Parts: sequence; structure tokens; C-alpha cells
Amino acid sequence: MKKKFKKLLAVVTAAAMLVSLSACGGGDKDSGTETKGKDSVTFNIDWPAAIDPGVGSKSADTIAMLNLYDSLTYPNTDGSVEPLLAEKWDVNDSSTEYTFHLNKDAKFHSGNPVKASDVKFSMDRLVTMGEGYAYLFTDLLKSTEAVDDQTVKFTLNSSSGTFPNMLIRLYVLEEDLVMKNLDTSKDTYGDKGDYGKKWLQTNDAGSGPYKVKEMRTEDSLTMEKNEDYWQGWDEYAGAPTTAVMMGNLDGTTVRTMITRNELDLTDDTQTNESLEAMTKADGVELVRTQTGNNFNIALNTKSAPTDDIHVRKAMAYALDYDQVCESIYQGSTKATGPILAGIAGSLDSNPYAYDLDKAKAELKQSKYYDDLISGKKKITLTYCSEGGDNQEKLALLMQSGLDKIGVTCEIAGKPFATMMTDAATVETTPNAAFVVFAGPHLDGGVFLKSRYHSSSCGSWEQMEWLQSDKIDKEITDAMAIADEKERTAAYEKISEELIDLCPTIWVADTASGFAYRSDNIVKLPVAEKFASGEPFVYAGGYSYYLREFEVKK
Repeated sequence: MKKKFKKLLAVVTAAAMLVSLSACGGGDKDSGTETKGKDSVTFNIDWPAAIDPGVGSKSADTIAMLNLYDSLTYPNTDGSVEPLLAEKWDVNDSSTEYTFHLNKDAKFHSGNPVKASDVKFSMDRLVTMGEGYAYLFTDLLKSTEAVDDQTVKFTLNSSSGTFPNMLIRLYVLEEDLVMKNLDTSKDTYGDKGDYGKKWLQTNDAGSGPYKVKEMRTEDSLTMEKNEDYWQGWDEYAGAPTTAVMMGNLDGTTVRTMITRNELDLTDDTQTNESLEAMTKADGVELVRTQTGNNFNIALNTKSAPTDDIHVRKAMAYALDYDQVCESIYQGSTKATGPILAGIAGSLDSNPYAYDLDKAKAELKQSKYYDDLISGKKKITLTYCSEGGDNQEKLALLMQSGLDKIGVTCEIAGKPFATMMTDAATVETTPNAAFVVFAGPHLDGGVFLKSRYHSSSCGSWEQMEWLQSDKIDKEITDAMAIADEKERTAAYEKISEELIDLCPTIWVADTASGFAYRSDNIVKLPVAEKFASGEPFVYAGGYSYYLREFEVKK
């Protein structure tokens, strides 16, 4: 089955229509290196990247996995899913049994067919390891059964109207290949040794449109086109033959590389000033578009002084949201709550706005008021040092707002890996931490479960440590509702309850701003989609589905 997409405008035209887009500055453009069709695309992204489907979940991981592996379903930008490895599926009346029928043409990079046993292996491995996207399935899934080579049956512990949406994050591995590459010097998983984790750090066992050419730990991932991809390339003949994901680069290096035609696409962490400067080079364009990221400040609800609801609300009123959206993350919109705007269950607005009088009033109600005003207690805030200068600017803005109400805030930039380590315990989790969240799939329930269900505590996805039995049950019950309208109403109710509890400062639904070389990337789907004027939200990472790119040959 070949995916069908509209033929949209060429990206050069799209860029012209996206005006907040390109800025020419006051003079002529600098001359860059002449482009001669590299048949490849190079882009930078956050690092490190875990390419093992049993481990990865953050942005870089997801981008790698969705290109190396196929899943049973594929997400559309309207929130629906369509078959990918599956040709179709059946569901019982109670939405507790889903039976998927695999495409007989699907095959792995090895040439071996994708079988139901591979799907079962992939799900069992994910749930057993308990990492990555396992949290989506751990509580919900009762069993996985390979009925025959082409049929796999999932039995759930409770009803779920969104299970096919969740399955976009079950990236299917070739069982035989993984089992041939176990590290048996470890018995972490009994007779399965390390379950192939060491080998899968630098290799793939997928069926996707690309395969690993070279993985350089902490540096880069090079993927090459799978010429024998089972879906074929007829509609996507312009896709890059090679794609290189580069690790973290400082802003100066990014500007230099894209000007010299050594980089085709930047990440979305570059400052506005840097992006504008890049566009002064010939062949470099700027795109701003919203691609499904929700910028949150997670507040530790179990650690003083942010265990006090009045402190949390004071912080929410002390942030200048307009400055965030107009100056730091240009083109962004103020977040309306826990669920990204445009997704079922999102609210129209949230009551927290920049209001220092309300911030001071909330602070006075806190049991820590005297200690905070005297400086005896302080707020600690951590941001990702690899997230670009914009995160530091936002941290300083939060610090400034708290200073205006008499509260000392200490800020620190840390590598993402360190932030993940800190998130493992209440004691090491800071009072406030930046979280950029893109839903694993486009349903409001996953925003709620990933960010606020107790099962996600101890990970970067929930540094709030909310641990509310009531909220847990409400989320689980809501996601089980088969009727979409009823399910949406339940999501809205939970969102309103969370706003009252204020475990998070919901900052902005962020616009991604990135520069790219339009003289090499002649079709960039996210830019064309935006230019079409159609409402859309990409599932996290899927704006980098390389099969849909077109590069100059």
C-alpha cells in the first residue's frame, strides 16, 4: 500500500508564502557554496539518539526509528491513522480485542517477510524492558498473540478507542535478527541476555524506508535509502539516497555549516537572530510553523517550596507569556492547558496570564511566604543546555518574573541526559524544569497519560511527580471510552482539574523556526503543508519522514 499525499506547492513557493519566513536584512545576500545536487540531506538534531525501538522516545530517537522501522499504523496530520504494516484491522464491540492483518508484501531489510511473530516479539520486548514508549502499553495490554503468520491479536485489560493510534509507536523488529545478536554475557532478561540492546545501539532490524549505514555514538547517524523498500519509491523518486543526523552543534557552527552548504536543515532550537542571519546566504530560507510541540515548565509537586499550590500558581502568574511568544519563540501561541491546541480534549484557554499582583497575592497565601521573601528558600530551575539559547532566555525571563515578586530563583542549564538522570527521584528533580513535549500520537489522552499518570513518574515526561490516584483513574477511564465525543468531554474535564492543581506552567504551543537550503531540499513536507492553509499537527518526529522529502539530484 502506497501512501497518498496531495501534490502541494514546491517548497520555494511555500517559503514565499510563509512570510514571517525569510528575512533579507539590509544588504545583499552572502555567497554560499554552489549547490550541485548532493542527493542527500544533512540536518542537526538533539543528541544522543537511541535508535533501539525498545529504548528510544525523545525527538532524535523518534526521527531515527520512524525512518528505520515500520509500525502497524501511520499517523495523518488530522489525528487519524491509516494502515502501514497492517492492511486492515478488526475490533470487537467492547474495544478490548484488536486483530491486525499484515500486508503480505512487507519485508525487512534482510529480505525476510514481516510476520505476526515479529510483531508479538516487538511488543513483548518493549513491555518487558519497560523503557521508551512502553508506558503506552504496560497497563493497557493483556496479551499479544500471533494467530498465524499474517494475523496478530491484541487483547486489552480495558476498552480503548485509541489503541490503533498508539501503535504508531510500536516499531516492529525482525525477531530472528535480534535473537542472533544477543549479548549473552548479561542475563538482564534471562535466556534473552541483553535482548539485543547492545547490538541495536548501532544497528537496525527494521523494515523501514531507510537503514543504518553508520552510527557514530555521541556524534551522528547516517542512514541510507533502502532501495528494496517494500512500498516502493515510484512516488518518492526524489527522496534522499543518504541522510545524516548530526548531533548537537552550537549556534555559530550551525550558521557556518549551512552558509557553506555543509548543512541542509537546522533544528528548531536556533535563536531568532541566528535564523535571520542564516537567510542572508544564497539558497537559505526560513520556515516558521507549528508542528505539535507543547512547551511546559514542570513543577515538582513533592518538593518544597513547589509542593505548595500557591507557590506554583504564583510562578504561573509571574511569567510574561506574550514576551515568550513574540520575542523568544516567535510565532508561538500561549498554551491553553495540558493538551496541545487543535487536539481533541484541548481547552480554549487557561486562566494563568502575566499578572504580578495575582502572583504576589498567591505567594502571600503560601506557607513558605516568609522563607521565600527572606531568601531562606529558593526556587531551582533547570533547562536543557542543548536546547539552544532560547531556553536560556526563557529561564532568565522566569527568573526575572520571580525576582519582581521577591522570590529568588537559581537557574542552571544541564545536558538532557543529566536532566533525565535527575528526574529519576523526587529528591534530585528540581523545583522547575523545562519539558518540550510532542504527543506520541495525536489524541488528548496520551498528553494526559504521558505527562500526568503516575506510571510516567521518574522519567523526563513527568517531573511534576503528581501521583494522584484520582487523576490516574480518570485518565485510564477516559482513554477507555469508545465514543469520541464522550471521550473528548472526559479529557476536557481532566484538563480543567489539572489547571486547578497547577502542577505545570503551560507556556506555549511552540512554533518551530528552522533554516534550510531550498537549493537542495526542493520539497519539505511540513513547509508545503503549512502553505496549503490546512489545519494540521504532526505526531512527534514525523515531519522528518525522509521518504517524503525531495532533494536536488
